[in-house]
Amino acid sequence: MRYLKIIFVLFLVLGCQKTNEKHIAIGTWYKCLKDGGFIEYKITDNYLLMLTTNSEEILLFKNKVTDKTLILSEFQNGTQILMDNDTLVTISKSKNKIVLRSTYTFEKYEFNRAEFKIDEIDSANLELWKTKTLTEFKKRAKIKNCPDIRIESEKSLDTLEFDMELEEEIPIEIIEK
Repeated sequence: MRYLKIIFVLFLVLGCQKTNEKHIAIGTWYKCLKDGGFIEYKITDNYLLMLTTNSEEILLFKNKVTDKTLILSEFQNGTQILMDNDTLVTISKSKNKIVLRSTYTFEKYEFNRAEFKIDEIDSANLELWKTKTLTEFKKRAKIKNCPDIRIESEKSLDTLEFDMELEEEIPIEIIEK
């Protein structure tokens, strides 16, 4: 009976301790895109910061971490996402890679762990922080030099050519009340 009491006390003490385990996706990640573009992500408990060679902006989203999921939403007056919220569920992980799946689009996102850190947002010197962050990102993107691995038919979709002769002027009638 004495052993049972000791086991119960140990179970109670060890079971009530708060675990300080971080979500596997917390950190800095990168991804080479099929078109040769480069993206970096900084994921924290509070936000997801995204830098991409396709934009001169720093994209920022709210992030809430729960178990194996990240719940993304937009900040007020911030970058808009296509839907109100998106949940990214961890489907695969290793030391240097993670695969997340969107519950909205069912798209898979494969990220590679980065060997660098993106500085914390400096709200006191925001413009200086943005300039420095974008400059460092462009250097890393140039060094990474992601190849364009699309086939020719995929590349031709990027360039839309319009025949200006086919355009016609449509008269607009003004109706008075």
